[in-house]
Amino acid sequence: MSPPYRLYGADLSPYSMKVRRLLEFKGIEHSWIPRTAANQGEFLRFAKLPLIPVLVGSDDYTLQDSTPIVEKLEHRYPDPSVTPASPALKFLAHLFEDYADEWVNKIMFHYRWTGEADQISAAQRIAAAMLAGQEAPDLEAVSAAIRERMVQRLHHVGSSPQTAPVIESSFQRLLALLEMHLADRLYLFGARPSLGDFGLAAQLGQLLSDPTPGAHMRATAPRVVAYVERMNTPSVEGDFEPLDALTATLRPLLDQEVCPVYLAWMSANAEAAREGGTVSLELPGGPYEQGVQKYAAKAFGDLRKRRAQAVDDAGLAALMSETGCDAFLSPPAGPVHDDDFDDGENEQHREDRHEANAATDDQMDGGGAQDEPLASPDPAPDGAEN
Repeated sequence: MSPPYRLYGADLSPYSMKVRRLLEFKGIEHSWIPRTAANQGEFLRFAKLPLIPVLVGSDDYTLQDSTPIVEKLEHRYPDPSVTPASPALKFLAHLFEDYADEWVNKIMFHYRWTGEADQISAAQRIAAAMLAGQEAPDLEAVSAAIRERMVQRLHHVGSSPQTAPVIESSFQRLLALLEMHLADRLYLFGARPSLGDFGLAAQLGQLLSDPTPGAHMRATAPRVVAYVERMNTPSVEGDFEPLDALTATLRPLLDQEVCPVYLAWMSANAEAAREGGTVSLELPGGPYEQGVQKYAAKAFGDLRKRRAQAVDDAGLAALMSETGCDAFLSPPAGPVHDDDFDDGENEQHREDRHEANAATDDQMDGGGAQDEPLASPDPAPDGAEN
């Protein structure tokens, strides 16, 4: 009898790995199906867009987009849960997941497709995975085509010589702050993984697999490396900690990285999406400019609604105020309703993401924004990732 779920993805796609690790953690029976040129026709039967991951049920019901997939699985299979019972930690879990999906992914894509050694490594691995099980044409020619295509997409995620100092200083800061936070705990919020861990470790795992950022991680952040490796087979070793036990090292992460970088960019991006134009602002490390990402603007709206749902938690309010986060996350006007949260995304948002993220995560293409497009299995690809 076939497993109840089939997950189409790629080892080099952080969004695919986020969903795969969650399925494994929850003990949900599934088949892992790497997307290749050989199964492209089968994949396209289920994919609304040529993006991964795609989760297919036994009745051929299909979900795309890693965050709604994870939320649907958490609702259907609540044990073991990745959602803390505390309203404060529940919100923070969503915050770190979105930080990973929308910002740390930029770091991953920047490093993967900027340096020559990283470009060659990623392109060769993607080509080998894409052509698995086939009589391969010239693998080097396929790798070269993928490399050329992905380098041309760097601007989609805001990576350029001008923004490199912002992105690279963000990576170094994240590692240093996370290294301190993990000194006394196994996961972000204690002795068991949360939604935020699955998002963050998926992106960091890709960085660890690439030559330049991987070497830097091993040299400077051994606890982070151990954390990423632990998240390959996460387990429940105890409980989530109370917020006040976390704040000594969580506060610097929020105050020095999440707030002034990710939330500042998300807010500017949302404003540019409303008003038109490009996203242009000063971030730690220098000026930062890129085109609008409409999917990220939608994600920011959802995050602000989630913050409003936890507005009565005094401990969270103090932390968000002290770190400056609430300057960006102040609740939207009017009442917040449960139906403000959509388990999926409308077609226009998916098309917007497809445009911006044809650079990104579906990693047959090799990585880049929230649920990425894969490089097309065609040796001269013009496809996308999810």
